[in-house]
Amino acid sequence: MTNRPMRTRTVILSAALFAGVIFVGAGCGAKPGAMSADKGGLVDRKGDISEDICREFTADFVYSATGKTIVRVEPSPIAGVFACDYFTAYDPNFYKLPEGKTMPGGPHISIVLDNLNVEKQKEGIKYLGGAVETDPRIKMDHWIVRRSKDNSVWGVHLVLNPDRFVWTDSLNKAATDEEIIDFAAKMAEKIQGKLSFKIKTNPVDLAAAREAELGASQEAAARSFFDAVAGGKTDDALTAMDANDQTKAMWKTNFAAIRSLKISGVEPAFKEEWTPTRQVFKFTLDVKVTPQGEEFGWSNGKNSRWLTLEKKGDVWRVTELANNP
Repeated sequence: MTNRPMRTRTVILSAALFAGVIFVGAGCGAKPGAMSADKGGLVDRKGDISEDICREFTADFVYSATGKTIVRVEPSPIAGVFACDYFTAYDPNFYKLPEGKTMPGGPHISIVLDNLNVEKQKEGIKYLGGAVETDPRIKMDHWIVRRSKDNSVWGVHLVLNPDRFVWTDSLNKAATDEEIIDFAAKMAEKIQGKLSFKIKTNPVDLAAAREAELGASQEAAARSFFDAVAGGKTDDALTAMDANDQTKAMWKTNFAAIRSLKISGVEPAFKEEWTPTRQVFKFTLDVKVTPQGEEFGWSNGKNSRWLTLEKKGDVWRVTELANNP
């Protein structure tokens, strides 16, 4: 049990994203862009995009531009990387790891925004043996990278300004080289506000699919934990915790300093990071404590607490209780 949540996520970098890291020599810097204006993702200010790639290029847009049904959309979990993956198929056991372990994944199209010098990127590509070319289908400044070993496409880059570009690639055979170039041409149309095709609704309701995958909310279990603390049933609260005896003894002392506790509000927290076995909730609590309780981080009056539940076997346990997000 910790006083601060530790939200982590295991990631496998795509080959294309890894290529971008090799070429850049620096991270993606933040730079304000235009915000999405409609369902199709047309930007308010033509010629630029925001860092929210999944919002700029919606599943509806990708489906309409490629004809491929998108079954899952995932933004980059890495801070400072502005990217989004659009899966045409998804398998929770797609990647086979050592010792029989697996990781989720599948065929997908990636879109990445980089704030880096265009000419230096081209120089880096050529230095590493890649070829740079253009295609008349793409009606804006761009460059296509091809691998030297087989001449396959290794990303199509659209130039927003000399130090900013957005690029796309296909991973795990989500699209052919010709299809990804054609898709980049339609991305260019969107960026310039000149779509030549109609935006249609992606056949899969991604929000509904996500909710079904996550399963039922465990808010009731989270509430029961604080109800036990409020009712003086400390042993029940400690039983709900997934912690060793030493940690439970610490929390027992902490809870003993609470004179009264009332739940005044609860809401899902970091829901984009929820999994079928992990959920986080933010609680607003009205609390009265002893002077010792104030030393433990409680305040007389309103307090915010972030409670993490994880499924252990068939039972949901409290694994984190934090006073900061």
